[in-house]
Amino acid sequence: MNNAVPEPLQPRVIPRAQHKISRRSISSGALKVLYRLHRSGYRACLVGGSVRDMLLGRTPKDFDVVTNARPREIRRLFRNSRIIGRRFRLVHVMFADGIVEVATFRASPEPPEVPDGWEDGEEEAAGHEEIAPNGGPEENNVYGTAAEDALRRDFTINALLYDIADFSVIDYVDGMADLEAGVLRTIGQPDRRFQEDPVRMIRALEYRVRLGFEMEAETEAAIGRNRSLILEAAPARLAYELLEALKSGHSRGICSEWRRFGILDLVFPEAAAAGRALEPVLEALDARVADGSAPADAVLLGVSFLPQFVSILSSVRRDGDRIDNPALLVALDEILAAPSLRLHISNRNHHLLKQGLFTVSKMLKAPERGRQVTRLVRQEYFTVAWQLYTLAVEAGLLPPEPHAAWRKAIRKLEAGEALPEPEKRRPRRRRPRRRRKP
Repeated sequence: MNNAVPEPLQPRVIPRAQHKISRRSISSGALKVLYRLHRSGYRACLVGGSVRDMLLGRTPKDFDVVTNARPREIRRLFRNSRIIGRRFRLVHVMFADGIVEVATFRASPEPPEVPDGWEDGEEEAAGHEEIAPNGGPEENNVYGTAAEDALRRDFTINALLYDIADFSVIDYVDGMADLEAGVLRTIGQPDRRFQEDPVRMIRALEYRVRLGFEMEAETEAAIGRNRSLILEAAPARLAYELLEALKSGHSRGICSEWRRFGILDLVFPEAAAAGRALEPVLEALDARVADGSAPADAVLLGVSFLPQFVSILSSVRRDGDRIDNPALLVALDEILAAPSLRLHISNRNHHLLKQGLFTVSKMLKAPERGRQVTRLVRQEYFTVAWQLYTLAVEAGLLPPEPHAAWRKAIRKLEAGEALPEPEKRRPRRRRPRRRRKP
């Protein structure tokens, strides 16, 4: 089906004097890419979230560049770059302070998801590869103009371009009007946009919370009609969106919106099953992100399992407070198996998460020996365990007293102080046996 949209005759151009974007807000790496492309005779613009955030007075987390230069032309301009992507070639330009992603203007909409496990050759045969297998030129039909590139994007507020040639903002889709009004709207018919890429529904609800925007009525209704399509999205993309939401500082609000629209049940039913017990954990996570903490992916994934983990602890106790370790390990395998497969969680993150949760069970009592603290702190999964333990305590799921004792012991260890060891008992001296007289 041909999704091409006719190019508008005249975009709205907002000159430098009439918008808030300053080059001081743009990373040095992004500026270098923009200027080199421009001086080499190519058109170069910032696009997407960075333009949106700077216009709103926010700090962008990254900067994406679009240009009319082809991937190999971009690669020749930047020795510190590499071409990535199987369905559509992008160029990553590497700098000390991060990566700048550079894409060529595109005319086609987002390509369909490719089944997991496909190799490059299979994908090329299906017609999704932009560079021919024999190294020939890129197919011209996937590339287009700046207007076509803007029109194929998801939401109007994400389709604004910042042109380095004259520092103007270029608007082909009335994105500035929606940005000023605080309205979230798809470009074109929302059902069609969500069917092209179901992940856009997740992003729409995330933007609604993060930006505090109102969602246009037809866009909101289309999410309700198309929510089941989210199951067709690639697991890796769903995992990425989940992690982005958890590290956004707005995880509680975003997960609440996903739950309200029935998307959380489809993408992450384990989190949905936790219900309101998950809310204080997400609040604690958001507070940590607001303080500048950046939890590892294994910690972010583990947050959703904390309420279930605490319930399991009570069911595997034997003889009072003693925990049945084999039973706990079996239970952890059971709760982690399905989401690990569904979201394609890496073996490393699965290992760190499982061992991290298991280690939390070892810290539910104050440490009795310095060697116990030293041995645990040296494990690669201890950081995951400690952050999950801290979040569980801050959420009120676990008692704070043992956590405080462990924190005190860890601080002493980091300061090089000796940790107390219990006194060794002297072995009793046994009296020699008397030999019986014959």
